[in-house]
Amino acid sequence: MNKKDFERGCFSLGWTVDNDSAIEQKQKKDLATLLLELEDIKKDFERIMANKDRLTNLLKFYDGSLLTEN
Repeated sequence: MNKKDFERGCFSLGWTVDNDSAIEQKQKKDLATLLLELEDIKKDFERIMANKDRLTNLLKFYDGSLLTEN
């Protein structure tokens, strides 16, 4: 590629090939690693849901709506 092509914004067809292959290799993980990551995500989700429920109950308590529910 020469300087004129670069200044016009023309790139060769394969100018990103090396970058794409490096990204693909980083994204490939074995099944055991993926399962561990999934377990971590599940634990985080359960923790977040427990906090959400606790905060919802606290909000009801402070608003007084806890006493008015049937």
